[in-house]
Amino acid sequence: MGVGPEDAAPPTTSDDADPSGSWPAPVGLTAVPRPLLAERQCTRTGCAERAEVTLTYHYGQSQVWLDDLVRERDPHTYDLCDRHARRLSVPHGWHLDDRRFTRAALVAV
Repeated sequence: MGVGPEDAAPPTTSDDADPSGSWPAPVGLTAVPRPLLAERQCTRTGCAERAEVTLTYHYGQSQVWLDDLVRERDPHTYDLCDRHARRLSVPHGWHLDDRRFTRAALVAV
């Protein structure tokens, strides 16, 4: 027997849409809350470690900045794992400014 029009899934209606009205609501599933800061991967080729640092640079000023991982991914920045951030070296004549708050500091007691 072939599959006829009577066997096809019924069309969705506006009653099936989610509260935002953009997509049909999944049948039998409930929404799963997403974390505020999605885990991102290091952008270095071949590295699968979790990103912890955001690298930005200004080519005209020969300046590189390392900051704690920003909340949202930006296509103009690079996400690095801690290992690659620690091993980062900049070209001769460039300045590296490590502005990470979580960077380990020596404390005199």
